[in-house]
Amino acid sequence: MRHKVFVCLTLLLWSCGPVVETPEEQRPVRQQSSLPEGAHQMEAHPAKPHQGWIACGGRWTAGEGTGIGAGFADQLGAGVLNAGITGEPLPGLLQRLPQLLDRKPEGLILEVGQEDEALNAPPKAFQKHLNALGRQLGEHPGLKLLILVSAREAAYRELILEFAKKQGALVYSGDFSEAPPAAAQHNALAKQVRQMLY
Repeated sequence: MRHKVFVCLTLLLWSCGPVVETPEEQRPVRQQSSLPEGAHQMEAHPAKPHQGWIACGGRWTAGEGTGIGAGFADQLGAGVLNAGITGEPLPGLLQRLPQLLDRKPEGLILEVGQEDEALNAPPKAFQKHLNALGRQLGEHPGLKLLILVSAREAAYRELILEFAKKQGALVYSGDFSEAPPAAAQHNALAKQVRQMLY
Protein backbone atom coordinates (compact mmCIF):
# COMPACT_ATOMS: atom_id res chain seq x y z
CA MET A 1 0.00 0.00 0.00
CA ARG A 2 2.79 2.43 0.90
CA HIS A 3 4.45 1.62 -2.40
CA LYS A 4 1.27 2.50 -4.36
CA VAL A 5 0.90 5.79 -2.47
CA PHE A 6 4.54 6.64 -3.16
CA VAL A 7 4.17 5.89 -6.87
CA CYS A 8 0.98 7.99 -7.11
CA LEU A 9 2.59 10.95 -5.31
CA THR A 10 5.69 10.70 -7.50
CA LEU A 11 3.59 10.74 -10.67
CA LEU A 12 1.52 13.66 -9.37
CA LEU A 13 4.60 15.71 -8.53
CA TRP A 14 6.20 14.84 -11.86
CA SER A 15 3.14 15.96 -13.80
CA CYS A 16 2.92 19.27 -11.89
CA GLY A 17 6.63 20.06 -11.85
CA PRO A 18 8.39 22.63 -14.03
CA VAL A 19 9.11 21.76 -17.64
CA VAL A 20 12.81 21.26 -18.24
CA GLU A 21 13.83 21.55 -21.85
CA THR A 22 16.32 18.97 -23.10
CA PRO A 23 18.89 20.34 -25.55
CA GLU A 24 17.78 19.45 -29.07
CA GLU A 25 20.87 17.34 -29.81
CA GLN A 26 20.10 15.16 -26.77
CA ARG A 27 16.41 14.63 -27.50
CA PRO A 28 15.49 11.13 -28.64
CA VAL A 29 14.18 10.90 -32.17
CA ARG A 30 10.58 9.77 -32.02
CA GLN A 31 8.69 9.03 -35.18
CA GLN A 32 4.98 9.65 -34.94
CA SER A 33 2.74 8.44 -37.67
CA SER A 34 -0.70 9.75 -38.49
CA LEU A 35 -0.97 7.24 -41.30
CA PRO A 36 -3.95 4.92 -41.55
CA GLU A 37 -3.44 1.41 -40.21
CA GLY A 38 -1.53 -0.74 -42.68
CA ALA A 39 0.13 2.19 -44.45
CA HIS A 40 3.91 2.26 -44.56
CA GLN A 41 5.81 5.37 -43.57
CA MET A 42 8.79 6.25 -45.74
CA GLU A 43 12.23 6.42 -44.17
CA ALA A 44 12.96 9.86 -42.76
CA HIS A 45 16.76 9.77 -43.23
CA PRO A 46 18.53 9.60 -45.53
CA ALA A 47 16.33 10.38 -48.52
CA LYS A 48 17.47 8.19 -51.36
CA PRO A 49 17.65 9.99 -54.71
CA HIS A 50 15.01 9.03 -57.25
CA GLN A 51 15.69 10.18 -60.79
CA GLY A 52 12.19 9.48 -62.08
CA TRP A 53 8.75 10.57 -60.94
CA ILE A 54 7.10 10.27 -57.53
CA ALA A 55 3.36 9.59 -57.37
CA CYS A 56 1.54 11.18 -54.40
CA GLY A 57 -2.11 11.02 -53.50
CA GLY A 58 -4.86 9.04 -51.84
CA ARG A 59 -6.73 5.83 -52.53
CA TRP A 60 -6.21 5.82 -56.28
CA THR A 61 -2.46 6.32 -56.02
CA ALA A 62 -2.15 3.82 -53.16
CA GLY A 63 -3.86 1.21 -55.35
CA GLU A 64 -7.09 0.70 -53.40
CA GLY A 65 -9.51 -1.67 -55.09
CA THR A 66 -6.90 -3.83 -56.76
CA GLY A 67 -4.16 -6.28 -55.81
CA ILE A 68 -0.82 -5.34 -54.28
CA GLY A 69 1.39 -3.75 -56.92
CA ALA A 70 -1.46 -3.50 -59.43
CA GLY A 71 -2.62 0.09 -58.84
CA PHE A 72 -2.16 2.61 -61.63
CA ALA A 73 0.99 4.14 -60.12
CA ASP A 74 2.60 0.72 -59.65
CA GLN A 75 1.92 -0.10 -63.29
CA LEU A 76 4.03 2.84 -64.49
CA GLY A 77 7.31 0.99 -63.97
CA ALA A 78 10.52 1.55 -62.04
CA GLY A 79 10.67 5.17 -63.17
CA VAL A 80 7.76 6.03 -60.86
CA LEU A 81 7.99 5.71 -57.08
CA ASN A 82 4.58 5.18 -55.48
CA ALA A 83 4.17 7.33 -52.34
CA GLY A 84 0.36 7.21 -52.21
CA ILE A 85 -1.50 6.75 -48.91
CA THR A 86 -5.17 5.82 -48.76
CA GLY A 87 -7.14 8.43 -46.85
CA GLU A 88 -4.43 11.10 -46.84
CA PRO A 89 -5.83 14.60 -47.50
CA LEU A 90 -3.78 17.53 -48.74
CA PRO A 91 -2.49 18.62 -45.28
CA GLY A 92 -0.91 15.19 -44.84
CA LEU A 93 0.85 15.45 -48.18
CA LEU A 94 2.11 18.92 -47.27
CA GLN A 95 3.86 17.43 -44.23
CA ARG A 96 5.51 14.66 -46.25
CA LEU A 97 6.35 16.66 -49.36
CA PRO A 98 9.71 18.13 -48.25
CA GLN A 99 11.00 14.61 -47.57
CA LEU A 100 9.78 13.43 -50.98
CA LEU A 101 11.35 16.41 -52.74
CA ASP A 102 14.66 15.70 -50.98
CA ARG A 103 14.85 12.67 -53.26
CA LYS A 104 15.38 15.04 -56.22
CA PRO A 105 12.73 13.54 -58.53
CA GLU A 106 12.29 14.59 -62.13
CA GLY A 107 8.63 15.24 -61.46
CA LEU A 108 5.57 14.62 -59.30
CA ILE A 109 2.27 12.98 -60.09
CA LEU A 110 -0.20 14.60 -57.68
CA GLU A 111 -3.61 12.99 -57.24
CA VAL A 112 -5.55 15.76 -55.51
CA GLY A 113 -9.07 16.30 -54.23
CA GLN A 114 -10.93 13.10 -53.47
CA GLU A 115 -9.66 12.60 -49.92
CA ASP A 116 -10.30 16.24 -48.95
CA GLU A 117 -13.74 16.06 -50.53
CA ALA A 118 -14.54 12.87 -48.58
CA LEU A 119 -13.64 14.71 -45.35
CA ASN A 120 -15.86 17.68 -46.34
CA ALA A 121 -12.94 20.10 -46.18
CA PRO A 122 -14.24 23.67 -46.56
CA PRO A 123 -13.27 24.99 -50.01
CA LYS A 124 -11.54 28.01 -48.40
CA ALA A 125 -9.35 25.70 -46.30
CA PHE A 126 -8.68 23.55 -49.37
CA GLN A 127 -7.63 26.67 -51.29
CA LYS A 128 -5.29 27.61 -48.44
CA HIS A 129 -3.66 24.16 -48.61
CA LEU A 130 -3.29 24.42 -52.39
CA ASN A 131 -1.54 27.78 -51.90
CA ALA A 132 0.83 26.17 -49.39
CA LEU A 133 1.48 23.38 -51.89
CA GLY A 134 2.29 25.97 -54.54
CA ARG A 135 4.80 27.66 -52.23
CA GLN A 136 6.57 24.37 -51.55
CA LEU A 137 6.71 23.48 -55.23
CA GLY A 138 7.98 26.97 -56.05
CA GLU A 139 11.17 26.16 -54.15
CA HIS A 140 11.99 23.50 -56.77
CA PRO A 141 12.16 25.18 -60.19
CA GLY A 142 12.26 22.77 -63.09
CA LEU A 143 10.20 20.12 -61.31
CA LYS A 144 7.65 18.63 -63.71
CA LEU A 145 4.07 18.17 -62.54
CA LEU A 146 1.17 15.99 -63.58
CA ILE A 147 -1.99 16.69 -61.58
CA LEU A 148 -4.79 14.13 -61.42
CA VAL A 149 -8.03 15.87 -60.42
CA SER A 150 -9.75 13.17 -58.36
CA ALA A 151 -12.43 15.39 -56.75
CA ARG A 152 -15.95 15.05 -58.10
CA GLU A 153 -17.57 18.26 -56.84
CA ALA A 154 -17.17 21.37 -58.99
CA ALA A 155 -16.06 23.56 -56.05
CA TYR A 156 -12.94 21.43 -55.55
CA ARG A 157 -12.31 20.65 -59.21
CA GLU A 158 -12.27 24.33 -60.20
CA LEU A 159 -9.76 25.17 -57.46
CA ILE A 160 -7.48 22.31 -58.52
CA LEU A 161 -7.67 23.25 -62.21
CA GLU A 162 -6.84 26.87 -61.37
CA PHE A 163 -3.90 25.69 -59.25
CA ALA A 164 -2.65 23.41 -62.04
CA LYS A 165 -2.78 26.29 -64.53
CA LYS A 166 -0.68 28.50 -62.23
CA GLN A 167 1.86 25.70 -61.87
CA GLY A 168 2.03 25.04 -65.61
CA ALA A 169 1.21 21.38 -64.90
CA LEU A 170 -0.09 18.63 -67.12
CA VAL A 171 -3.66 17.82 -66.03
CA TYR A 172 -5.86 14.76 -66.17
CA SER A 173 -9.41 15.14 -64.86
CA GLY A 174 -11.08 11.92 -65.96
CA ASP A 175 -13.64 9.80 -64.12
CA PHE A 176 -12.62 9.10 -60.53
CA SER A 177 -16.16 8.33 -59.37
CA GLU A 178 -15.63 4.63 -58.60
CA ALA A 179 -15.34 4.02 -54.86
CA PRO A 180 -13.38 1.90 -54.35
CA PRO A 181 -11.78 2.01 -57.77
CA ALA A 182 -11.77 -1.28 -59.66
CA ALA A 183 -8.83 -2.95 -61.39
CA ALA A 184 -10.16 -1.94 -64.82
CA GLN A 185 -10.12 1.75 -63.81
CA HIS A 186 -6.55 1.44 -62.54
CA ASN A 187 -5.50 -0.15 -65.83
CA ALA A 188 -7.15 2.61 -67.87
CA LEU A 189 -5.64 5.35 -65.70
CA ALA A 190 -2.17 3.80 -65.93
CA LYS A 191 -2.44 3.79 -69.72
CA GLN A 192 -3.55 7.44 -69.77
CA VAL A 193 -0.81 8.61 -67.39
CA ARG A 194 1.86 6.64 -69.26
CA GLN A 195 0.88 8.42 -72.48
CA MET A 196 1.15 11.79 -70.76
CA LEU A 197 4.53 11.08 -69.17
CA TYR A 198 6.39 9.38 -71.98
